[in-house]
Amino acid sequence: MKKLLYVAPHLSTGGLPQYLTKKVELLKQDFEIHLVEWVDCTGGVLVVTRNKLVDLVDSDKFYTLQENKHELLDIINSVKPDIVHLEEIPEYFMDNEISKKLYTPNRDYFIVETSHDSSFDVAQKRYFPDKFMFVSQWQINQYKDLDIPKVLVEYPIEYISRPNREEGLKSLGLDPTKKHILHIGLFTPRKNQKEFFEYAKALPEYEFHCVGNQAENFKFYWEPLMENKPNNLTWWNERSDVDKFYQSMDLFLFTSRGTNNDKETMPLVIREALSFQIPQLLYNLPVYLNYFDKFESINYLEPNNFKKNCQIIKSNLGTNFNVSTHNEIFVVSTYPSTDSIINTTLDCIKSIQNNGYKVILTSHIPIPEILQNQSDYCVVDTNNVLTKHTFYNQFYLNSDLYDVNLNLQGEENDIYHGPAVYTNYYNGASLASQLNFSKVHFLNYDYILKDKKGIEDISKILNKNNFYFSLHHPMEGDALYTYFFSANPKELLRVLPKISTGKEYDNLMEIYGSESNGLENLFYHIFKNEGSIYKEQESVFESKSKNIFSHKDFSRIEYFSILPTNVPNHFAPYFYISNNKDSRIINYKVYESPLVFQTNSYNDNQKLIIDRTLNIDQKYSFWDLIKFRNNYKVCFEIFDGDKFIETKEFIIDQKYFNNLSDNGYFKWNGEFPKSKIKLMHLVTEPDTNEKEIQSVENIKEFCQLTGIKYEQRINKIWTETPPKDTCNRPNDVQDKPGHYKLAPGHYGCYKAHTDAILSEDNKDYDFILIFEGDVIVDSPFSELKQSLDHFSKLARENDQDIIGFGNPFKNRNLNGPKIKDVYTNITPFIPAQSYLINNNKLSYIQDKIKSTKWDAFDMWVCNVAQLKVGTAEKIYTKHLPGFSIIEQEFKGMDENSPEIYATI
Repeated sequence: MKKLLYVAPHLSTGGLPQYLTKKVELLKQDFEIHLVEWVDCTGGVLVVTRNKLVDLVDSDKFYTLQENKHELLDIINSVKPDIVHLEEIPEYFMDNEISKKLYTPNRDYFIVETSHDSSFDVAQKRYFPDKFMFVSQWQINQYKDLDIPKVLVEYPIEYISRPNREEGLKSLGLDPTKKHILHIGLFTPRKNQKEFFEYAKALPEYEFHCVGNQAENFKFYWEPLMENKPNNLTWWNERSDVDKFYQSMDLFLFTSRGTNNDKETMPLVIREALSFQIPQLLYNLPVYLNYFDKFESINYLEPNNFKKNCQIIKSNLGTNFNVSTHNEIFVVSTYPSTDSIINTTLDCIKSIQNNGYKVILTSHIPIPEILQNQSDYCVVDTNNVLTKHTFYNQFYLNSDLYDVNLNLQGEENDIYHGPAVYTNYYNGASLASQLNFSKVHFLNYDYILKDKKGIEDISKILNKNNFYFSLHHPMEGDALYTYFFSANPKELLRVLPKISTGKEYDNLMEIYGSESNGLENLFYHIFKNEGSIYKEQESVFESKSKNIFSHKDFSRIEYFSILPTNVPNHFAPYFYISNNKDSRIINYKVYESPLVFQTNSYNDNQKLIIDRTLNIDQKYSFWDLIKFRNNYKVCFEIFDGDKFIETKEFIIDQKYFNNLSDNGYFKWNGEFPKSKIKLMHLVTEPDTNEKEIQSVENIKEFCQLTGIKYEQRINKIWTETPPKDTCNRPNDVQDKPGHYKLAPGHYGCYKAHTDAILSEDNKDYDFILIFEGDVIVDSPFSELKQSLDHFSKLARENDQDIIGFGNPFKNRNLNGPKIKDVYTNITPFIPAQSYLINNNKLSYIQDKIKSTKWDAFDMWVCNVAQLKVGTAEKIYTKHLPGFSIIEQEFKGMDENSPEIYATI
């Protein structure tokens, strides 16, 4: 855990200590936090915020400097922090000598500065941090000429439901029949309590309340005020229960004004009041940069107009800021082509309606009945306008195993659905306007509404603006996010041109001067000259969006292609699907033929060499490597459940193969990736059983030399009668072995195998190996390792659940074809002493274990679970002769299968 050391000039009271407290609360789980208090100026009285920090920071990590401020450097040398964060610029509180040492160029810590001041002359800055973390946009603008990274970190607005007003006031001993007006802040000329006192004198019918301490160094200011305090004004001093005041009062009247030499910055009390949803009156100071315009609960006082302000105070008391949704509607853009999209759209609609809004659903393909019935209105426009993207023509994907560089213009992977979304939104706005809705929230179907309060805040912004957007900064240029935005529909139709073709859409680039035909980039330029528009900063909106919506991520970006590769004389079928959730099945088929294939036709000489079914339920990057030695047809047959959607077909002949570079490139990072393999060794008495001792020595050596993870599993020797109620052949269960009987040893063996297969971390491996406890590798280790990779690939390509490599194929039922050196679909699987299971088959076999009854394991594999079993032609592993726990007798070179026993 990294070490973060804060240096605070003081912790007495005010915004700085409170801002620091919130940061410590949020970061203490991620950093080892140390805190240095430059001076304790609380006088033992102004301790509310300091006490919070004392509780938050470990006592051995909290330091208060005395006269010797050089102690700070000793603390840094002792703690060795990764980050030193000054909560105010050093020029304001730190000695030059110490600052020089702290900011030494040879420092091995990162310095961050925050400031809670807006009046500093930046030209006087002498010490420069690695990064600024400012509390207001004014400060970022103020320091803009310093070439140092800057980030805005605002005190959070955490909306809190207001409790019963009457109960809240009574808890403070106040009269609920009267109106109560609040001010919070340290008594200083900047906070301007003097004006607050004047309003109390002018409005005796209301109760006024001041919460905030009266520090001795500002006695010159507050003492005259207190000597003439009106009777309807109560001073509450500094309080630890300030939330009670926010929650129960009728108006927050913040009279702070500041001066050119003592400016406000971003007062936390305003943001706290927003959190508690109390109506506010304040001065719209230049340092705020109109930040508070967007909040419906905030109105402004008029400078130098006391009489008018008294009227404003009266008119704002008792204001109700609840948002009515009757004039608002959502337009949801969808493309319901698959079950997963339909279900996600349905979830989106329900989430909106559950929060009291109506929904217009727009689409360019027929809308299924279930979505029609759920929506309030539907618009289907069969003119599905598409174009080709003018900016993005390359796709890159890098992984440890391979790198992909896809030319989107090859195989028409640059088809762009931006104009389809444009017209979906336009059509929805048109209907909303006809229905006389004054506010429309536009949303993509893969966002689920979870926080109505966030929408209500945006609705309040629309009370003063025609449009609400968030800024976005992709590679092609400035942009506006379009997965969600809000607008007055009539104003939106005034600004957006109607388009009906891809060419008309693309022409908007030239008309509005956008860098690309990307919808978000176009929107930025279309709306950039609109005056009545609210543009949220990208970082702020992204934070809001996470609170307002949950995202299912159906970006509908997918690419299918054939790529050249650095593996000699090979090509790589490839596709990428970006949806976080999907419901399609893709049948990947590769045909080989000596004759050239024709598009969408059958070739009498074609041979199906690969036939795989891929279940697409999330993001998916698929690749394969095929040696080019003939003519090929690669087909991706795409289904949604049983419903056929389309086939992506590629014909690869010599000419096409020679020009594959037009499509991009597929690069192996190394020759071939090494598989991640775990071998589970099923033993019972590995320290005393002579067979198992030999087996362990042999198998461990094999794993060590081949890089395979070795896991020894010590299993119970079963001696009691096996359970009958969970047995596939309950009538054959008995205490002792017999012909086709099930004895304790059989159940113990079954449990050992199935428990191993059910092991939780199996999913972390490409494939697993299971070896019984009396087995040794009886072939060259390198040969078996190479064969295992081959078996894994073959099993994947030919849908084999298990591949055995220690059992004979002779005298077995060879139900499937022999593929290379593996006989497929054989029965029975005897003996099951060493075998491989691919990762993609684990859950299937685990479900079989959980849902079927037990039997002798080899019988269970074929007769109960009915798994597809392949057997290698060569026997790579053999049993050691000796006493069999299952059969309760010596087993060796028996006449049935002598080749499976090792010669000792």
